[in-house]
Amino acid sequence: MKHAILIFILLITGSSVFSAGVNGSIEYIGDIRVLNLWGSWTEMGYAHGYLLAPDIKGAFQNYFLEVVGGASNYELLRTYFEEYFEVPDEFIDYTQGIISGASDSVSIYSDSLGRDIDYIDICVVSALPDLSALDGVKHFLMCTSISSWGGGTAGDPELSGAPAISRNLDYYIDKEGSILEYSMLITFDPEDGQDWVSVSFPGFAGTLSGMNETGISASLNMGNNQGTVQYSSPFVPICMAQALGLSDADFNNSGECDVQDTMDALTEWNRCNSYDIHIVADRTLGEDDSASVVVEVNNRNGFTFRYAEDEPDIAPYRMILSNHHRVLIHPVPCYRYGYLMDSLTANPDVTIGRLRNFMEAVGWAATPGYGGSIQTMVFMPEHLKMGIAFTSLSKPSYEQDPEWIEWTDIFPNHDPQGISSTLSTELPMIQICPNPTTGLFTILHNGSLQNLSIYDTSGRRVTPVITNDENGCIITDLSSLPEGVYICRMKSGEFTASERVVVIR
Repeated sequence: MKHAILIFILLITGSSVFSAGVNGSIEYIGDIRVLNLWGSWTEMGYAHGYLLAPDIKGAFQNYFLEVVGGASNYELLRTYFEEYFEVPDEFIDYTQGIISGASDSVSIYSDSLGRDIDYIDICVVSALPDLSALDGVKHFLMCTSISSWGGGTAGDPELSGAPAISRNLDYYIDKEGSILEYSMLITFDPEDGQDWVSVSFPGFAGTLSGMNETGISASLNMGNNQGTVQYSSPFVPICMAQALGLSDADFNNSGECDVQDTMDALTEWNRCNSYDIHIVADRTLGEDDSASVVVEVNNRNGFTFRYAEDEPDIAPYRMILSNHHRVLIHPVPCYRYGYLMDSLTANPDVTIGRLRNFMEAVGWAATPGYGGSIQTMVFMPEHLKMGIAFTSLSKPSYEQDPEWIEWTDIFPNHDPQGISSTLSTELPMIQICPNPTTGLFTILHNGSLQNLSIYDTSGRRVTPVITNDENGCIITDLSSLPEGVYICRMKSGEFTASERVVVIR
């Protein structure tokens, strides 16, 4: 059943662009925050930036700058990026849209950088896998995935031979653990191309893990033999290339969208660093034993494709991926790979339950300042279904019950097709009185308030004095804070709403 969606309408005084509305909305499916985007790449980027501005700035300041070793090292990485990388037109439009939307919502000035964040900064953030082998960049290379189809899943009553893949996204976790607050699902409905989804983060352009409406999923792992030695042509960020393979209606102009489109997108351009990408697709998009393929990509060694037949020690119709090449470069030992192979040897039958159990067996608990499993997911591309769980400091993703999401739960993802004419009366609404205020104001709301957060225009969360009156209204005091615009956000049930308050004295 389609979850009701709260549409955020953009009301910006004096703005002539997107003044009537924003091509985006936020909803919750269980505990999974979902950002819905539609329209042109610029429009989708604008909605992304406007709706997630505090999170984008927070992730940049609190997570990304720590990952790259601080502001000074970041500026060196940015110089490297500008010299050697080329950004596809779609993502120039998208990242410029993100910055435009974010700047219309909060101040995008970075105290660490001493300037406003710009679209190139968003591109650099999105190229983190490409830059991770450079000096000063922290990394944690432990992603794992396993797929099966055909005879491997024939015994599972739901799959009945259809393909499925389970996957842990493991990476560095900052010392405060802030990255664990940012995981989300983003749905894209571009005006040209395919509907597709990305398990992602605010301010990220591209995809680490995604699936499209044709029935193709792709998940990126870092590869071994890292580093960059050849610069024969500009690099394109690998996550952007992967996103184009999923989103384009027919990337290679073959006359149809199939697995080869994503394979071609991942190998079209020069690549920086080393990757293994696990593609799993509807069986009708390839030969029966081609429902899964690993794209091995390496700056030093080029690229190749790994199929199930390349791994004779594993039963047919099954593939395992950790972080090392096996065809492009002679494989190195990996205990996670060995564990999963031993498990399949002992019992080759793969079920949805076992796919989850595999990820629990090779997962890593989140360790701030080091790393761990951030996201755990199952993609079922032939069913157009996914199970998603996100890690918290109290419980890793692979130990949680996933939120199972059908394609019809999220698409159509916007009005007029995706929203009924009568939205739920449980949707939260905020009214602030008085507004403007000298500091003291009351928040009137409907629904059952679960969470209230207040941010300044720099994206920092503030902690005002808050009390509740006898009528359930929230009395808030910002008298101790400077003049300016503040954003009040509340959550009620599955939904969120926001409103601005202006403090003047």
